[in-house]
Amino acid sequence: MKVYKTNEIKNIAIIGNAGSGKTTLAEAMLFESGLIKRRGTVDAKNTVSDYFPVEKEYGYSVFSTVFSYEWKDKMMNFIDCPGSDDFIGGVISSLNVTDAAVMVINAANGVEVGTINQFQYTDKLHKPVVIVINQLDNERADYDNTLSSLHEQYGNKVVPVQYPIGVGLSFDGIVDVLKQKLYKWTPDATTPEILDIPDSEKERAEEYYRILLEAAAENDEGLMEKYFDQGTLTEEEMREGIQKGMIDRSLFPLFCTSGEKNRAVHRLMNFLCLVAPSPDQIPAPVNTDGEEVKPDASGPTSLFFFKTTVESHIGEVSYFKVMSGTVKEGDDLTNADRHSKERLA
Repeated sequence: MKVYKTNEIKNIAIIGNAGSGKTTLAEAMLFESGLIKRRGTVDAKNTVSDYFPVEKEYGYSVFSTVFSYEWKDKMMNFIDCPGSDDFIGGVISSLNVTDAAVMVINAANGVEVGTINQFQYTDKLHKPVVIVINQLDNERADYDNTLSSLHEQYGNKVVPVQYPIGVGLSFDGIVDVLKQKLYKWTPDATTPEILDIPDSEKERAEEYYRILLEAAAENDEGLMEKYFDQGTLTEEEMREGIQKGMIDRSLFPLFCTSGEKNRAVHRLMNFLCLVAPSPDQIPAPVNTDGEEVKPDASGPTSLFFFKTTVESHIGEVSYFKVMSGTVKEGDDLTNADRHSKERLA
């Protein structure tokens, strides 16, 4: 089994209001990664994330679900979180062990109560956020209204990296202003044709690009100086500026997808792999003594348990994140709450 360095690991929570399409988006990501050969659906009750009987019965996530895949030599760890406020505890515990969040928005509904509530917890925990407007193929989808509601709620920190060509039944493309390309799909395709931006979209694309360019440059003095001197930045420099803005929560990059049709999911996965911060790029959390816990394998062993569940044929299973040090079966560790020794089995 490959051992990944800290800077090769991404830990990301997928959050959003119930019905925004988080589980369907997760299914598309697993399919793109090659871990599954066929995408399940919530209606068919065969998704990877919603596997408990109660989730299959009601058709929505009740528990947070961990899934992982390798992408471009990085280990991508995700937690698909429940959307209902009744299960907000699963969101909070997941945000405590992840280093960024993907906030999924239903393109037909815009900012909802669950969106606001869950976003507040990303603020309290100072987590970087990527916003994804999903379900752009929904017949009631409205990108412009959704973007307006995001700007109204969170201001100009929400900066589009993409915008759709058509919405609803006519959704068949996105303009990616960071890549300066048009991604175009034929009706039954999941892999797009990548084209130059057409003349009909150049004015809008250039305006979106200028806004993104300025937002990226603002987060680094060196990038700002280059922008003032040369009027532009390379794509790599823009990614660097976007990442710094995400970490500072001064920038929330916005993407467009259809999880159900698996459109633009591959591009989102590339961005998360390249730009979402690793554990060593964000401020270190503190322990119960107020001391920083840095993600250092040579440091003292420190674990954060965030979920316990009962799995059929296995029994009670606890999930934890290794905050520092290393761990192996049989280790005796001190429970910080109970001040007692516990052995890992």
